[in-house]
Amino acid sequence: MDLVKFTEPKSGLSARCRLLPQAAPQSCDFLRDLATRRASFEALHAIWTGPEISIPMPSASLPEGMAQPPIPAENATSYPGAGDIVLAYLAPGSTQGLPPGPFYDIGIFYGAGGRLLMPFGWIQANVCARILDEDLEKAVADCRTIRRGGACTITVEPA
Repeated sequence: MDLVKFTEPKSGLSARCRLLPQAAPQSCDFLRDLATRRASFEALHAIWTGPEISIPMPSASLPEGMAQPPIPAENATSYPGAGDIVLAYLAPGSTQGLPPGPFYDIGIFYGAGGRLLMPFGWIQANVCARILDEDLEKAVADCRTIRRGGACTITVEPA
């Protein structure tokens, strides 16, 4: 599977994304596993990072039986661009205020000016997929709708 899709019914989001397995193999494996399971998570517009829809995934929210591997830095950045899909991994106990266990977060960046500066400092996340060029314009509009509408549920599925 070279493509995954992020969908959200209220905004109409249906963004196909090309995985980047050469640059971020373990991150892509994680996204593929989520897509195969058609996993859904609460998502919201990020507060600190600019034009990003954040899909926080504490380990307890992952589908039952899904592996919870530590994800190493691969194709990591602190400055994602428009269309970048990033996977952040925070090891258990590495950051105050997170639930117990590993913590994962998918960021859907839809505009320029993205930065991974959190209240606890800078982090890096792995650029592991990109929204297809032909889907980007609509994805930008749909992400802006999510920003205005508040929390939503996003599903990761095969494209």
